[in-house]
Amino acid sequence: MTQSKKTRGWNGYLDWAAQKAKAYDAAPPELWEPVFVRSADSTIATQDFFASVDAQNDYAYDPFEQSYNSHFRQSGEPVEAILLRKHTKNRPSNAFEQTLEVLHVGALSPRRETTFSQPGFAQPSTSAPAAIGIIDDGIGYLHPNFWNQQGKTRFAGCWLQTEPTFDSAGHACGGLALSPNDINADIARLSGASEDELYRERNDALHAPLTHHGMRNSATHGTFMLDLAAGVDPLAPDAQSMRDVPILAVQLPPSAFEDTSGVRMQTHVIQGLRWMIYHAFAQGLTDELVVNISLGVVAGPKNGGSFLEQQMSREIRRIDAHSHGTKTLELVFAYGNAYDDGLVARMALGASESQGVQLCLQPDDRTDSFVELRLTDQSAHRKPKRIEVTLTAPDGTSATRTVRKGRHVTLFGTETAPIARLYHTPERELWGGVHEPGYLTLAFAPTSASKSDDTLAPSGHWQISCRNVSSDAMDLTLLVQRDDSPFSRNTGARQAYFDDALARAWNPRMRDYSALDPNSALTHQGSHSAFATVAHDNAHRIGGANVRAGTITPSDFTAQGADWSGFAPDASAIAETGFHTSGVLAAGHFASATARLSGTSAAAASYTRHLIKPAMTQPVTADFDRLGTVTVTENPAIKDQRRELPPLILTS
Repeated sequence: MTQSKKTRGWNGYLDWAAQKAKAYDAAPPELWEPVFVRSADSTIATQDFFASVDAQNDYAYDPFEQSYNSHFRQSGEPVEAILLRKHTKNRPSNAFEQTLEVLHVGALSPRRETTFSQPGFAQPSTSAPAAIGIIDDGIGYLHPNFWNQQGKTRFAGCWLQTEPTFDSAGHACGGLALSPNDINADIARLSGASEDELYRERNDALHAPLTHHGMRNSATHGTFMLDLAAGVDPLAPDAQSMRDVPILAVQLPPSAFEDTSGVRMQTHVIQGLRWMIYHAFAQGLTDELVVNISLGVVAGPKNGGSFLEQQMSREIRRIDAHSHGTKTLELVFAYGNAYDDGLVARMALGASESQGVQLCLQPDDRTDSFVELRLTDQSAHRKPKRIEVTLTAPDGTSATRTVRKGRHVTLFGTETAPIARLYHTPERELWGGVHEPGYLTLAFAPTSASKSDDTLAPSGHWQISCRNVSSDAMDLTLLVQRDDSPFSRNTGARQAYFDDALARAWNPRMRDYSALDPNSALTHQGSHSAFATVAHDNAHRIGGANVRAGTITPSDFTAQGADWSGFAPDASAIAETGFHTSGVLAAGHFASATARLSGTSAAAASYTRHLIKPAMTQPVTADFDRLGTVTVTENPAIKDQRRELPPLILTS
């Protein structure tokens, strides 16, 4: 075990990743990182702020950021923008750096050049009362379920994001934005080329060789969700009305889905949301934009306090203020699927009390594992530095430490080749009086090598014991960050999970020992997504319901709220129709394909559709912390619920 060191990265996740990327080596590679900044001077002219960025050699930005601020920035408010900056081991303290307040930092990526020009914004020919947006992976923008009656696309824009690149003018460029004309031109080519060929052509130009992406799979998460939210089958009863609803889409870069910690995803989600806001409201596409975000992670504050959640809430309020209430932005989130995954533990610790839980690191896991330790809002003591952590490896060796804010200690391994490390990310003020809570993070190396020089952690049971070294009571949660392979991905990940002696109680419904004993440190409560607790009435958290034979019950996977979170689901929607067949049936990625998928992602997509075209609902009478207050029980986009063709009658 080494002495504590000052953490150079923004948080434990980023510092751990930066070390693996050799960013701290004596001769590091050229790496760039997205940063969400606010101008220190709230009176500076927008064009002057971006002119000052242009003058820096180690900063760049997408010109869209200037367009967004020019249109939506209110008088007396600072500039808020995502910039791209060159990574250095120590940030310089110069006059320009003093003009910025950094609110968030994203993941590192190598410098890449691009031939793409900056995406423009074509004025829509007509406006619609409402539009549907989606931020996801693998969006089949050529699928006929997204065409209008004339066989033209309903997409008003589709941004295929990449890792940040640089164009010939030195501006940052985050991918390719397809206009309706671009997509219609590809649709016209379908008479002589397959969907697969056209998608491959686009993606070969976007991504480096050997980049794994989902656009060649027969089923993708994004296409499935968009079909449930906005797809039109000719036989669906709402086909005519839904064909008038335009679509905006942001396809996240493959790396955002490969990194299931969510760190690489957050800046892409915020920038994608702002791109859709500009397209919808600044360009006059619609007065109401409903955005489906069926993404999430398990670990986080889960009280609306994370940067991502707070910034989304600000964007909703910004649109309302700018339009004087005439425009509406609504966000729909999947509540989460981790009810039975053993990813949450809770400990009530009096002064000097301790409690432990086992973390199971699985063999053959080629990815890092992370556990967050957070004091809830119900905790009398709120300083993570007073949590003493004892980590015991599978071979019985132990290390015990507390760690001060902004520092880390390597518990196993060395500073240059860490096996397990404890970080303390400090509380940060985002806006006046609004803070992102501080927390501890345990980071673990993979248990199986993907590269010859990988440092490995032993698989097996790691004991995490936490002791309260303060004089006040603590209410402590431990959350394993989801790390398994997401839909249509093969990351080499195997999910770590908690275990203890009381985690195997009798489950009378399943007739096995899969239930949790009430005295176990493990809990179902708080198993929901850490992206879903945006504190605004226009943010909707949706659980998954099993709707069968007139009864509604929570789907087995549907997460549960917690008293320390304060954010139960608002509603639920159909995600299952029985216990023998999982999920619901909707569009595959290609026109001829179908797919079956379950999860609160599917429920959120159905609820997104419901906000535009209301469907049948039923009040919830129990399990409010998993189902909310009402359940959407139908969706005409679900193939099992679509009207069938009448039988063909042959006559002589």
